[in-house]
Amino acid sequence: MYKSERRRAKRKAYPEGRTQKGVLMFADERKTKIADMLKKRPSVTTSELTETFGVSVETIRRDLEYMESQGQLRRVHGGAIAVGKLQNYTSLSGRRREHLPEKHSLALKACSYIQEGDFIVLDAGSTVYELAALLGERFHMLTVLTHSLEVMKILGEKENIRVVLAGGFYLPEEKCFCGHLALDMVRQIHVAKCFIAPAAISLNFGISDHMQELIAMQRAFLEIADQAYILADSSKFETCAPLRISGLEPKFLCITDSGLSDEVWEAYKKASVDVVRG
Repeated sequence: MYKSERRRAKRKAYPEGRTQKGVLMFADERKTKIADMLKKRPSVTTSELTETFGVSVETIRRDLEYMESQGQLRRVHGGAIAVGKLQNYTSLSGRRREHLPEKHSLALKACSYIQEGDFIVLDAGSTVYELAALLGERFHMLTVLTHSLEVMKILGEKENIRVVLAGGFYLPEEKCFCGHLALDMVRQIHVAKCFIAPAAISLNFGISDHMQELIAMQRAFLEIADQAYILADSSKFETCAPLRISGLEPKFLCITDSGLSDEVWEAYKKASVDVVRG
């Protein structure tokens, strides 16, 4: 057999590479690139992967199956999503400048779950500030329990909003109160709804944050509320902070922005976690 015929035979046998060894090398490269893609965004689709790498759907399916077995991703209908990436702590001043349109969008959506006369809890943090600003403009009668000094400043001068501040030890880096004095006060109150803004959310680890003092308050808020709303912009999904607040419970409704991909949204729906996009 001539060399050219042998080469054609190898290409036919191994259509994605010149030799069997070449196919294996290319498969490793694909998986590395897929992993890199999921470091930059929460999901990828099968169709985009087949187009990017010029391979069949079956080949991508095998790649994703192997990567899932190695704990590198979670397969979902139509593609894959990243598994919880560990977040680094960002200062409150830094977070206030990040993802502002997304935070405003989800805050608008959160307003639709609040009625006149409600007694609600607002967590601390930059996402909640967006919601607090909207409450003062849109409602005529609300009672708000919070441990956030910034939320107090936003709503304290509003005649239509009655604010209950859970005071205690002041945490200057987060501009909020915490500790046993604040916790003792919170646990004597019952509210209809609480709005929690964790640093991260994932199917495996639940909702999480960076500071034990904050987590104690967030857990107390969840305990005293009939319904919990988890405010998380789309960049927080399928990420993890070091400390777990709670698993994703049936009474939780997660509110995010329109940037959350269909693949991630479908994965949460399949896991019976309610997520609405603003």
